[in-house]
Amino acid sequence: MIKTNFVLLCLIFVQTAFAQDKIDYLTKNRIDLRKESAAITETDFNIIGFGALHGSAKTYDAELSLISSLLEKNLLDYYIIETNYSQAYYFQKYIETGDEELLKELILAFQTIVSQEGTVETFNHWKNIRKLNLKYPNKFKVIGCDVVNEYRFPIKHILYLTKDSDTWSEREKLKKLSTTVGVDFSISNEEVNLTVESFVQDYLDNKTKYIELITEIDIFDHVIGNINCNFEAEREREKIIFENYMFINKRFNLSHKKQFAKYGYFHIQKAREGNYPSFFTRLIENNVYQRDKVITIMGYLTKSKVLWDKKNDKSGNYKTYTTKAGFGISDYWKEYFTGIKNLKKTKLSDLTMYKLNEQSSPYALGVDLVEIKMFLKDYNSTQLKGKNTIEFIDYAILISKSKEQVPIEEIR
Repeated sequence: MIKTNFVLLCLIFVQTAFAQDKIDYLTKNRIDLRKESAAITETDFNIIGFGALHGSAKTYDAELSLISSLLEKNLLDYYIIETNYSQAYYFQKYIETGDEELLKELILAFQTIVSQEGTVETFNHWKNIRKLNLKYPNKFKVIGCDVVNEYRFPIKHILYLTKDSDTWSEREKLKKLSTTVGVDFSISNEEVNLTVESFVQDYLDNKTKYIELITEIDIFDHVIGNINCNFEAEREREKIIFENYMFINKRFNLSHKKQFAKYGYFHIQKAREGNYPSFFTRLIENNVYQRDKVITIMGYLTKSKVLWDKKNDKSGNYKTYTTKAGFGISDYWKEYFTGIKNLKKTKLSDLTMYKLNEQSSPYALGVDLVEIKMFLKDYNSTQLKGKNTIEFIDYAILISKSKEQVPIEEIR
C-alpha cells in the first residue's frame, strides 16, 4: 500500500512539473494578435496551413491577422481555399472586380463543402481579403484544389472555357440549366447530376469533335476530370485534393512560391492519425516539400459558439439556424483537446498565438492539442501512440469568446 501511494505521488509530481514546464514555455512563446503582428518566424517555407473548427466568427479575425502578417513581409503569392478549382477561379474574379452579387453566389456555393460557412461572416471576410489585396503591392492569387460538391461554378467555368456552337447540344443543355432560376446545383440534385453527367460522357466520347471549341484544354480537362470523379463508384476526397494540388503546383510553379492554405483541422495535420494521410501529410510523404518547409497553425476555441446547422421548411427554403457551445468547440468535459487548459491559463487576449516548435519545446513529448478526450470513448488516443504534438502542428491560436457565424440567408 505504501509503495503504491509512493508511485502515485511520484506520478502526480512528474505530471505537475511537466505541466508547469509547458506553462512556462507558453508564457515565453506567445503574442497577443490584437496588439501585435502574427509572429511566424519561419520565412523559408513553401506552404503554411491554418485550420480550425468551422462555424466560429473570430476564426476569421485570426486568419486575417496571419495573412496581413505575411503580406507585410512580402511572403504570400497564393491563397489556397477549401473549394474546387472553378469556385476558386471565381473567388479570384471577385478579388479583381469587387462584384458582391458574385460573392454572395460564391458563399452559397462554398457551403456545399464547408457547411458551417455559408455565412455573413464569410461574406465580410472576403470583402476584407479583397481590401488586403488592394492595400499591398504584392498581389496574391486565389486557387483551389478540392472536390466538386456543387455544379453552379464548374458549369459557369465550362461555358467560359468553350465557344457557342449549335453542334454541341450537350453544352446548350448546360447553358440553359445555368440560366434557370431557382435551380439547386448541389451534387445531391439528381436531375442536375444527370444533365452534367451526360455532358461529361459526351465530351469524353467525342473529344476530337469539340477540341476546337475549347480555349484552354488543360484547364477544361482538369475541370471535367474532377466532375467525373462524382460519377465513379468511390470518391476519396483527400487523394483527389492531393492530385489536384499537384496539377496546380505544376501550372503555377508553386514549389517556388509562398502559399497560405485555409483548411479544416484534419487536412493540414503534418503526420498521420492512424493510417490515413491528410493533404499536408501527403505533401511531406511524397517529397513534394520537406517537413520543415510545411508550417501548420491550429486554432482552438474556448467559451465560444459555432453555427451548427441551417434549418429549412418543407419546401426547402431557409427557415432558421442552430448553434453549439459545448459539443462542437471541443472544449467541455465530454469532449476536449488535451492541454487546452494550458493555453487558457496563459492567454493574453481573445486571440493569443503560441509558437510550439522552438528547440527543447516540451511539446516534443506527448500529444497535447492533437489528442481529443471524449467521455467513455477513445476518439484518437490509440492512433496517436508514440507521436508528439510538433509532429502535427507548429503553432496554436486560442480563440476566446467568439460568437457563432450567422447564415448569409439572414441578410434578408
